Amino acid sequence: MDSRYKFEIYEYEKKEQNDFINSLVKPLIALPAIDRMKESFKSFDKNVDYFFYVDKEVSKLIKKLKPDYLLCDMSTHLPSVILESKIPYSFIISTNPLILDVENLPVMGLDHGVDEKEKIKAARIELKELRENTLKILEELYAKRNVTYDYKYPMNVPRSDYLTFYIYPRELDYFDDNFRKDYKILQVDAPIANSRLPNPFELPEEFAKLPGKIIYVSLGSLFRPFGDKINFPNNRFIGENFVDQLAVLQVVDMMIAHGGNNTFSECFYFGVPALIFPVMTDQLNNAKRTEETEFGYQMNLMDYTKEELKEKINKILSDKVLIEKTKKVGERIRKENSLEKAVKTFYESLKILKKI
Repeated sequence: MDSRYKFEIYEYEKKEQNDFINSLVKPLIALPAIDRMKESFKSFDKNVDYFFYVDKEVSKLIKKLKPDYLLCDMSTHLPSVILESKIPYSFIISTNPLILDVENLPVMGLDHGVDEKEKIKAARIELKELRENTLKILEELYAKRNVTYDYKYPMNVPRSDYLTFYIYPRELDYFDDNFRKDYKILQVDAPIANSRLPNPFELPEEFAKLPGKIIYVSLGSLFRPFGDKINFPNNRFIGENFVDQLAVLQVVDMMIAHGGNNTFSECFYFGVPALIFPVMTDQLNNAKRTEETEFGYQMNLMDYTKEELKEKINKILSDKVLIEKTKKVGERIRKENSLEKAVKTFYESLKILKKI
């Protein structure tokens, strides 16, 4: 990126939010995905005060900094960003792009495939009232801020009249070029710039000498309450609280992950096949999409054995077709470098702003 540009971080005072993991994830994990979704909708109102607080803090920052343009990584249209500020803005969608909520496609947060049209239709009907209630809660937020919402997109759909970016590997994408062009949307394969890659992870010498394949396991904070459910074989491990994932993915043969969107796209950037243990939200969509496009497999955290896990791992590591096509996706992504192309497109679109 041009050296004239830099980032500065402005933090607002943290306000305690509901404990998402213990209050929602842990009690719901054993339920079917549709029931988890219903309960998460019902709990949405508990966070309205938090949204209100964040919105006020963002409003203060906008007034203080007077930016020329806003880049927003969020799922809802906050009053301060969208209407009150009157500043041009773009959304950066860091979740699965199904959050764009296109009628004939699966609902984000459910485990339906794109061809399961009847299930998709039934789920949308079943969730209709709860989704409408969520919009009413957002309307209350706007009322508190004395702002009238008259934008053409629903409050909970992150689309902009300027540009919207989403991160998803093209080979698994749900949308085509015509859709993206019509809605001023840019698809980015992965949130990684070729020019900023770390050096590959250095394996300990004794570990590197061992025979066999290297599997990287990273399951994130959502898995903390389920430690007793994680039933991995007693193989050799290198355990760390934190590692540079982009460095590690350069030296492994496969990954076991929760399927969150960043990790999901990073696997494809490096051409690493994955076994996914989804828990909530877009992890379920990514796991399903991986299977239906034959790029990997998923397993149910609450219902598997060591033997089944070994079988799935061996299935991935012995599938030469899967390994090769995943590798080719990574080669294409790194060659095309869509993130840096998207940045250039973004700056070209800002011709109306004389300062850039």
